[in-house]
Amino acid sequence: MRHSSSILLLIGFFITLQLRAQGSLQTTRDLMNHNGLSAATTNRQNNAGKLLGSPYLDTTWQTSNVKFYGNLNLVSDSLASVPVRLDLYSHDVEVRAGANDIRVAKGPSVKYIVSTNPSDSPSRFVNVREFKGEADALAGFFEQIAAGKLTLLQYPSVYVKRANFNPAMGTGSKDDELIPKNDWYIVQNGKATRFSPGRKSLLELMADKKEQIETYLKTEKPDLKTKPGLSALFAYYNSL
Repeated sequence: MRHSSSILLLIGFFITLQLRAQGSLQTTRDLMNHNGLSAATTNRQNNAGKLLGSPYLDTTWQTSNVKFYGNLNLVSDSLASVPVRLDLYSHDVEVRAGANDIRVAKGPSVKYIVSTNPSDSPSRFVNVREFKGEADALAGFFEQIAAGKLTLLQYPSVYVKRANFNPAMGTGSKDDELIPKNDWYIVQNGKATRFSPGRKSLLELMADKKEQIETYLKTEKPDLKTKPGLSALFAYYNSL
């Protein structure tokens, strides 16, 4: 009798979890419907061929919190713990509301995205509109690598490598191709400036703490070509 009761309690527990998940999903759908997020489309091609390559920063959906700019007739100005991926070609944010239900938030409507996926390190993507300087010429999002007196940003993007098919020779490709690209930016006093990371440029950038930075570079030997190496260096500088 006790065994049967335990089974019934366990079944009830799983049904409750399922109903809560369905309710959460329906709430997300309701918010998206009310917010006017449009259905996604992936029909990209040129006149002669296809557009090859992936437009996404990561094709894997990342559980994230999404913060919108105000005055968008939203029930809420944010979505919590929703599957998200960034389209670097259109600068839009795709949100999955169901297995076959993908909605699109236009890039300019999104203030920032913070990943909350427990299997990955948290990432914060901030709209380029939040910065001045050279950011004025950009669209989309910066990934915030380090914040402080010197803020380090990475700007992920894709550019189109055009088809180069030669009909006379029968060589080349008829298809355009999306090529990923990452640029580094430094923010000082709210203004973003593009820069190429290297020992010389970093020592010039951090000249007010040059001796400490030189010692850090000699002892820690961070890889200045990688995100973790630069993140650690900037975190150290901002702590001085």
